[in-house]
Amino acid sequence: MSRQFLCLFLLSVIASSCTTKQIGLPAPVDHQQALCLLFYQQMDEAIFAHNAEDTSEHRVAGFPFLRSNRFLASFANESLSESAYAQWLEKLRRLDEEARMLEFANLPTDARTRITTRLPAGNSLRQHLKVCGQSLNKTITTTGAATKTKLENAVAVPDNYLTWQRVVGFYPLARWFAKNSIDDLHRELNRPFQLAMDQILTTGKRVRYQPAQPAKLNQQQIGDMLSASYRNPLRIPLLKAEQLARLFRHYAPVWEIDTRNNNDAFGALTFADPATPSIDTGRPTVYVNTSHTRFRGENLLQLIYQIWFPAREKTGWFDPYGGKLDSVIWRVTLNSQGSPVAYDSIHACGCYYLLFPGKGYAASPNEEGGEPVLAPKPIGIDPFRQRLTIRLASRTHYLQHVSAQPNSDQAKNYRLTQYDQLRSLPTAEGKRKNPFGPDGIIDSSTRTERFFLWPFGVASPGAMRQWGSHAIAFVGRRHFDDADLLEKLLVPLKKR
Repeated sequence: MSRQFLCLFLLSVIASSCTTKQIGLPAPVDHQQALCLLFYQQMDEAIFAHNAEDTSEHRVAGFPFLRSNRFLASFANESLSESAYAQWLEKLRRLDEEARMLEFANLPTDARTRITTRLPAGNSLRQHLKVCGQSLNKTITTTGAATKTKLENAVAVPDNYLTWQRVVGFYPLARWFAKNSIDDLHRELNRPFQLAMDQILTTGKRVRYQPAQPAKLNQQQIGDMLSASYRNPLRIPLLKAEQLARLFRHYAPVWEIDTRNNNDAFGALTFADPATPSIDTGRPTVYVNTSHTRFRGENLLQLIYQIWFPAREKTGWFDPYGGKLDSVIWRVTLNSQGSPVAYDSIHACGCYYLLFPGKGYAASPNEEGGEPVLAPKPIGIDPFRQRLTIRLASRTHYLQHVSAQPNSDQAKNYRLTQYDQLRSLPTAEGKRKNPFGPDGIIDSSTRTERFFLWPFGVASPGAMRQWGSHAIAFVGRRHFDDADLLEKLLVPLKKR
């Protein structure tokens, strides 16, 4: 080992000990890798110093060039082929690359300048991250079983529950008292689904929003796209950007909202005030994102649609559930032929989880001791000929109905925008900022309910959260992005 190489490695270790959040380093095998590790540590130092950390993906301790999510973590400890393992590592590396590009954009100008001056001549930040990450990934595959075992133990994403709060808050007792409240809430949420859409009480005006550029694809077109997308070692459906755009437009729902005032109109998340995010309702926007789940031996594609409201309007001076910002997430899980296995929904606080089994499936019985799952109705429409309409209540924005409805000439148009844009929004000062804090929560959206729900171990219940941090049960532990969520919640119907 050369003296210069040793010095560089020692510098990288010193840098890691000075950062706000320590991330261990693998041993570099050459001079270039030592430089790469030092670069990662210097970049992290700037990110942590300016609270620019993005928590949508999990930083993998000991491997600063990789990040994980619950789906990719589910492959750890599996027997993968050499090509599948290489693809898995590359997926982890790409998560880190994308997150770092967003974190970099959200840094102050002087911090970005210091980072770019450390780049090799002629390299962009993205190029350097790619070269470094791929080089370090090769080390994982060539240094033996110990490094692989360390990685496989580190990729697991911690759950979004605070165990100490459950201990201090006498969780076993609290969950017993919660049962009646959960049952009452489920009865309230379930009631409108037992009515026809036009029978649901309207307190304001029914306003419909439809996709500005809808797409109609037939089953053959969608099946061909999805079939080709599985041709990779991990058998994960991976589509090109233009294919995903077509799928998003095809499955995009119509939103019907009982509208009393501007708090019931959805729009674009923005930083009109540099310190506090708000909603521009003059630009109806649906943010789209993809995820994957493991279901009955297959990896399935999930299409996610999210809308944002200015507030959940308070009913009076003491309304523990009201406050600034509100958001509803709708998800479509597709099988390999493009038919929905299920639809499900939450608010961006992780609250009000609803499951709608697709054709051929039913909700499984609730597990003993776990929080019951509300599955108001199955959805058996023809997804290749009909578009769903989602009805939302005024003020609470609760889902009240989901069905195919006739088209309306009076509907407003909404645009589809990539969810990742939320992770780096322009401010009025010409800077960029992530509205979600390092804990994944929008601080200005906190609710009073957090003070009496804290025994359940969920950080700031009711607050709006970033993707990847949605705990969706107060009793037990359950996340919206659990890789096996639908595996646990759905069962196939017996064929007659």
